[in-house]
Amino acid sequence: MKEVTASLVFTTINDPVLLEDYFLNFKKYGHIDKVRVFVVPDKKTPKDVFKRCQNLKKKGMDIFCPNLEEQEDFLKRLNLPVTFIPYNSDNRRNIGYLMALEAKTDFIISIDDDNYCLSDEDFFQSHSIVCEEEKEYQVVECKGKWFNVCSLLNMDSKKVTYARGYPYYARHRKEEVEIINKAANVDINAGLWLGDPDVDGISWLVNPSHSVSFKNESFVLSRNTWSPINTQNTSLTREAVNAYYFVKMGYPLGGIPIDRYGDIFSGYFAQACARHLNKYVRFGVPIAEHKRNSHNYMNDAANEFACIMVLEDILPWMVNELKLEGSDYNETYASLSYAIEDFVENIRGKIWNDATRGYFHQMAHCMRLWARVCKKLN
Repeated sequence: MKEVTASLVFTTINDPVLLEDYFLNFKKYGHIDKVRVFVVPDKKTPKDVFKRCQNLKKKGMDIFCPNLEEQEDFLKRLNLPVTFIPYNSDNRRNIGYLMALEAKTDFIISIDDDNYCLSDEDFFQSHSIVCEEEKEYQVVECKGKWFNVCSLLNMDSKKVTYARGYPYYARHRKEEVEIINKAANVDINAGLWLGDPDVDGISWLVNPSHSVSFKNESFVLSRNTWSPINTQNTSLTREAVNAYYFVKMGYPLGGIPIDRYGDIFSGYFAQACARHLNKYVRFGVPIAEHKRNSHNYMNDAANEFACIMVLEDILPWMVNELKLEGSDYNETYASLSYAIEDFVENIRGKIWNDATRGYFHQMAHCMRLWARVCKKLN
């Protein structure tokens, strides 16, 4: 494989001590000159962030930590309104994605500020799979169309654990799984986690399980098999980022405020576009240690509930009925935005009022704006 370059992107309101581990990992495995790091501060981010980034830059890490004025200037240069990416939100990571596209790196790695790489695994190399040409992989096919990626982890609970965003209608069913060897071109790679798995607030309240170890098997999902993708330890080709806009949260749906599912929507949307383009998603390595930031799980569950409800309606349509058009990610993502607008106008249910439909219309508008900006940067 030719030499490729990557951008590591995250946003934070904490001192990003995890960067010390990434610096050591990239240096140990000979990738320190192949990675550009984009740390996107927010209004609550402490000054220690800039100090740590400056120290790592002196050591040899290519790192950019734009202050708020520089972020706004960047958005204005792209003819984007400053309000397109709101403050005090993990939506700020979108600025890092756009900066990474402008930097022309070959692929982008998205992490959260509590995802630590492991010292004994080549983090860059595992994620660079998205830049490899088509080759043979172990491909998992599930008759029920849903694969529980937490089954690739050894958990400390006997109860079944499901990743955040996994639909409730597909849980606790007997999975008929077939594994075949098949040629595939992977455009999205979702690494898993040790310690605290990425599960929703309801799951933390009723089944507070932890990941003890990885079973050492990574799988590519078949064209008919789905699983949620987040922003924790996930890599994409620069082309796939055209379909990876982190959607805005913070709105009331059915009178319930929403949060913590912006990446779940973006992951499903990117996955849908990849499938249309005959590209694939892999789950497994690299493994990150998830040293979870402090959470109030009751608040998490309340803020996630409306998103869970709308996904219970959207996902069956997306998996079984959605038809897209387009010859690349940009065109396909725009096609998806229009399909979403049509779908929400015809869906009925407790959560589906005019405000909810309006939210998805605004989301679709933002998706098209994202696609236009990405096309310019590409």
